[in-house]
Parts: sequence; structure tokens; C-alpha cells
Amino acid sequence: MASVTESLKILHDIHLQLEGIREELVKGPRVIQARQRRIEQKEQELLGAQEQLKQARLASDRKSLDLKTLEKKLEDLKGKLNTASSNREFDIIRGQLQADEMAKSVLEDETLELFEKVDEISATFPVITREIQQAQDELKQYTTKFESQAVELRSKAAQLEHDLAAAEKTLPSEAAEKYRRLVHSRGARALALVDNSACCNCFVQLTSQQKIQIKTGTIVFCSNCGSMLYQEN
Repeated sequence: MASVTESLKILHDIHLQLEGIREELVKGPRVIQARQRRIEQKEQELLGAQEQLKQARLASDRKSLDLKTLEKKLEDLKGKLNTASSNREFDIIRGQLQADEMAKSVLEDETLELFEKVDEISATFPVITREIQQAQDELKQYTTKFESQAVELRSKAAQLEHDLAAAEKTLPSEAAEKYRRLVHSRGARALALVDNSACCNCFVQLTSQQKIQIKTGTIVFCSNCGSMLYQEN
């Protein structure tokens, strides 16, 4: 029959393995959700870019229309300038021409900026689309890999739980109830290896009496963190 120290060591090893498996099983869906959110963010980014492009094109069309209207006005003013009946009328038309020429220059610059903005936004589409496709591929690969690993992990967990139930039966009855309460609240940290005369959960040194008790097979609890202590043979 296994000694108390051997029983606690076996129990601790099983709990640590189970804890690691459960963490992996929880981690997988979280990673999948995070990657799904990333895809959704990128899809929203693409929709935002599409809306920006739409608005930029509308603004560009309006500026182009304004520019054509102004160019037509300039042609009409040039015609009127040639047929001015007096110096005063000539000066008024020329002043209007000069003002409209300046307005045309500003409109041309603004229209060019909008054309450039349209090109700039359009250039982001292939980049975002590639990022979405890459994220979708990575999500699919990870999901497939995790689902395959999860089957193996659940099978291993089931075997470990069976081994745990068997190992728990080796505990002395006086310690079993305390062990169950500790495991329920603290999981694998309910137990702790003693290394260099210290609890490996909280690193507090054991008393001389505790060292003797452990060596004689007595159940000992850490005076600081309450862990059930055991040491390597």
C-alpha cells in the first residue's frame, strides 16, 4: 500500500495534469472567440472604408460639377469681356474673371485632393481583404486543430479523473475530508511539495516538528497557506 507521502505526490501530479488539461480546454474557445472578434473588427473596418470611399466619390463628383459650372461661367465672362460697351463694364467683368479664376484654382486643388483620397481609400481594400482572408484561414486551422486536440484532452481527463478517484481512496480517513475541502476551494494548490524545507506554494519554512511529522507519515498542513504537504522520498 502506498505511503501517505506517495499518495499525496500521486494526487498532486494528477491534479496538476487535470488542471493543465482543463486550462487548455478553456483556452481553446477563448482563442477562437478572440480570433472571431478580430475578423469582425476587420470586416467593420472594410465596411467603414467602403463608406468613406462612397462619401469621397460623392464629394469628388460635386466638386467636378462645381468646376465644370465655373468653367462654363468663365467662358461666358470671356465672351462678355470682348463685347463690353464701356471701360467700366470691362473692368467689372475683368474683376469677376480674376475672382473666378482664383476660385477655379482652389476648386481644381480640392478636386485633385479628393481624387487622391479616392485612390488612397481604394488602395486599402485589397490589404484589408487579405487580412480578413488570412484571419479566417488561421481561425479555421486553429479550430480544426483544437477540436482534434480536445477529443484527446477530454479522453485523457476522463482517465485522470478515474485515476484520481482511485488514488483518493489511499488517503487516511482522518485526512480525506480536509483534502476534499481544500481541493474544492483551491484545486491543485491544495497540495504542495516540500523543497529545501519550505512549502512550494508559499515558500514558508517548515518547523522542525513539521519536518519530523512528514517523515513519519503524518498528514501536515502548511502553517501559512494551509496546503497539504509532502516531500519526495
